[in-house]
Amino acid sequence: MKYSIGVDIGGSHVSCSMYEHSNICLIDNTFTYRKVDSKGTASDILDTWALAILETVEKSFYSIEGIGIAMPGPFDYYNGISKLVDLDKLSSLYEVNIREALAERLPFEASQIRFINDASAFSIGESIAGEGKNYSKAIAITLGTGLGASFLENSYPIMDRDNVPQGGFLYNQKHGDKLADDVFSTRGLIAYYYEISGDKVSNVRELYEKAQFDTTALKCFQWFGDELGKFLESYVRDFGAEVLIIGGNISKAYDCFGECLQSRLPGLKIYVSELGEHAAILGSALLLDDHYYHNIQPTLKLM
Repeated sequence: MKYSIGVDIGGSHVSCSMYEHSNICLIDNTFTYRKVDSKGTASDILDTWALAILETVEKSFYSIEGIGIAMPGPFDYYNGISKLVDLDKLSSLYEVNIREALAERLPFEASQIRFINDASAFSIGESIAGEGKNYSKAIAITLGTGLGASFLENSYPIMDRDNVPQGGFLYNQKHGDKLADDVFSTRGLIAYYYEISGDKVSNVRELYEKAQFDTTALKCFQWFGDELGKFLESYVRDFGAEVLIIGGNISKAYDCFGECLQSRLPGLKIYVSELGEHAAILGSALLLDDHYYHNIQPTLKLM
C-alpha cells in the first residue's frame, strides 16, 4: 500500500488527510482542519500549516511518501514559490519558497512536497473519485469568492490548447463588459441583488435563506444560473465537454439556479460536487504518484 497526504490551502483555513493510492480513497480519522490568520506573518501562517499536517501524520500508522498541496494562485507550482501579492489573503508569503519553508518544519525532504493549483486539484479529485470519473472530458468550476475553473481530459488538466482558454482559466475572461470573476462570485451575486432590490446581504447563505420566501432573491439566483450558462456555452462546445462539475460555497444554492443553468446547456451532464473540499485533498495527494506527477509536470509549469 502507498500513502501520501493531501492538503487544501484556503485563504482562511488549511485542511488535510491521508490518501491511499491503490484504492483511491482518504483514510478515515486522519482529517485535520485548522483556521489560518490570512493576514498573519509568513512564519505564523507556515507554522499553522505545518501543525495541521503534523496532526494528520500523528493520526496515521503508515509510512508516508510525501505531501501534495493544493494552493490558490498566483503561485509557481513547479518550484513551490508563492506569488500571492496585493490580495486580502496570505500576502506575507510573497516570494517565499513554500517547499523549503515547510521542509524545515516537517519530517519530509523538500523533494517530497509537491504543489498544484487548487481548482485543478478539485477537478482531478472529482475525476478520479467523484462524478467525473465516468467521463473523459470534463470542466470543473468552483463558485465562491472567485471563479475557479479547470478543463480535464482523462484526469489531466488541459491548459495550452486552441479549444481551451489560456491556462484553463475562466476568471479573467470577459462576460459582457465585466470580468467573469466579478460576476460569477459571491460579490457578483450580492451586487446584483442590491441592484434589483436596493437591499444588502452579507453573504450567499443569507441570500439563499431569503430566496426561500423572497421572489427577488430567487430571481437573483435564477439570473446567476442563466448568465453562467450563457458564459459557459462556447467553452463547453469548443472543448467538447461531457460533464460540468460545480463546487464552492455558491454550489450549495444549486436548487435555486440549477434549472436556469441547465436550460442554457442542454444535453450536458451537470453535477454538484459531493466530495466538497475532499476533492482538492484527493487531487493534491495524487501528486505523490510518480507516474502521474511525471506526466503532469509540464502542465504545472503553465499554471
